[in-house]
Formats: sequence, C-alpha cells, structure tokens
Amino acid sequence: MYSADEKYQAALWLSYTYKRVSDYQSTLRFLTTARRFADQTTNRDKYLATIESQEAFVYFDIHEYAKADSLMKRLEATYFRHIDQENKAKLVMQQGYLLFLNKQYTEAEAAYDRALGWLRTSSPCDLPMILVKKMQLYAAINRMDKLRAALRQSSAQADSCGIIKYHLYAYEELLNIYRQRNDVTGITNTTQTLDSLRNLYAQEEKLSALHNQKETILLRDKDDQLNTERSNRQLVTALAIGLLLASIGLLFWLVTYRRKQARIETELTQMKAELEHYIIASKTAQPEAVMTEQSYLNALSERQREVLNYMAEGLSNREIADKLFISENTVKYHIKNIYQLLDIKDRKEFLVNIKK
Repeated sequence: MYSADEKYQAALWLSYTYKRVSDYQSTLRFLTTARRFADQTTNRDKYLATIESQEAFVYFDIHEYAKADSLMKRLEATYFRHIDQENKAKLVMQQGYLLFLNKQYTEAEAAYDRALGWLRTSSPCDLPMILVKKMQLYAAINRMDKLRAALRQSSAQADSCGIIKYHLYAYEELLNIYRQRNDVTGITNTTQTLDSLRNLYAQEEKLSALHNQKETILLRDKDDQLNTERSNRQLVTALAIGLLLASIGLLFWLVTYRRKQARIETELTQMKAELEHYIIASKTAQPEAVMTEQSYLNALSERQREVLNYMAEGLSNREIADKLFISENTVKYHIKNIYQLLDIKDRKEFLVNIKK
C-alpha cells in the first residue's frame, strides 16, 4: 500500500513526462490527480504550490494567459513560498511577458531583471530564455542598442553552455523583429546567420543521434554481458546446490551405512557369543542323558528365547526382525540354531510341538 505522499510524487512525475512531449491535456489531468493526493498529506501547502506553478507553466504554453496569470498572482501573494529559485524566475519571466503584451514596458523590464537575478544563481544556462524576451521588449520601445546588448549576452551564454538551440531561438526572434521593421539588410544578415546555425544544429542532431546509437549498442552489449554473467552465476549456483545435495546424500548414506555396520557388528558379536555358549553346552552335556523340555530351553541364549517366543506367536521372520531391530538373515541364523538345539527339522514341526 502506497502512502498519499508517494502517490502525489508518482502523479507529479507523470505530469512532467507528458509535459516534455507537449501532451498538455494529460499533464493537467495528472496535476489534478496530484492535487487530490496532496490534500491527504501533511505537506499540502508545499505540494499545492508546486502543482499551481506547473499549471501556470502549462496554461502559459497553451496561451491561456488569464488562467496562468491568476495562478501566478496567487503564488506571488505568498512570496512564491515553497517555490525554488529556478521556477520562481520562470514564473516571474512569464509575468513580465504578460506585462509586455499589455504594453506595460517599464514593469515588464523590471520583472525580467528580477527573473534574471534568480536564474543566474539557479540555472544560468537558461538565461537566453529571458534575454530573448528582453529583445522583444527593446524592439517595441525602439531601443536597438539594448536589443543588441541583450543579443550579445544571450549568445555569450549559449556559447558558454554549448547550447546551439538558444542561438537559433535568439536569431529567429531577431529575424521576426527585422521583418516587422522591414529592415532588408537586417533580414539578409540574420537569415545568413540562421542558415549557418541551422546547419550546425543539424550536424549536432546527427552527432547526438550517433551518440545515442552508440550508447544503445553499448547498452545492448552491456545487457548481453550482464545476461551472460547472470547465466554463469545461475549455473554456478545450480552446481553448488547440486554439490550440496550430493554431499548431504552422501553424508546420509554414510550415517546409514555406519549404523547398519554397527548393527551387523553387534549381531555378529551376539551370534559369536551364542555359538560359544552352544559349543560349551555341547561339551558339557551327557550323551546318554535324556534332556527335558526345560533343559532344552536353558540351552538357548536370551536372544534365541526371544526369537522362539515370537515364533510361537506366529510371527514371520520379517516381523521378528522388525520387533528385535535386527536383520532378517540374523533371524534365520537364530532359528537354524534353535532347530539344532531343540532337534527340530522345520517350523512346521516346531508349531506342532508348540500345540502339544
């Protein structure tokens, strides 16, 4: 679940994305969504200031100047609280342009100068935006000396930041001014300059496209490398898991094997003891004496008596082995010895005697 602040940020960034591609309808829609989420946060005033500044930019771009002016005046009344210097400069620049359209030239120039002061410290590469607006203003009041000074400042800043499009912006505006003034010489010279700038801009665009293509190839190669590394890591991980499982299986087998060996050794020890007991009993027994039933039973070892009891209950060799936790072969060995001691041929005879 996302918080209202996170939803606000997401909607705001979506508005920025659509504004970059000049989809102003979608931009305003996401700003409205951002406003709804902003109302649910503790940062409401800060968020609303950002939203209203962005709405003012959109309305200015689509020439709905009345709506833009209303929003900017509302923000100005708060002394542009919560607005950073760059956006504050651009808002005031827009206010200056609206004053220019109303032929309030002195007020417009003052607004432009305020905006220039803020933009110099926050985003100096964007200074040509305001300087070109000042060129329009100076042309309107027939101050060509100031116009040329603003053009020189704009060109110097564009050169400093390496932004050809700002050169184009300034000289396209200059060409419009000369056309309005029917200045043939100015039109001719500016057109030649614009042609050169457009060629440079086209070359820059081609270089940019080549760089983008190169970066795309490098990124694709990097993706391939990362995919290969990922595959190798997965293979190594699979091998490690396989080895671990094999090691666990081997360890389990060893433990089981050792337990089995220990059980067999125990059974062998018991069988050896029983064999020794049987030999001693055979040596000490009187050949001529007739053994009683009790003397036969006394000749059996403890384990043999246990087997005998389970045989009497009718258990199979496997069931006896499970009861005594010994192997079935060991049970068979005990039964063979019991038969010899009790002089019984097979289990059938044993069961007959038991019934008697």
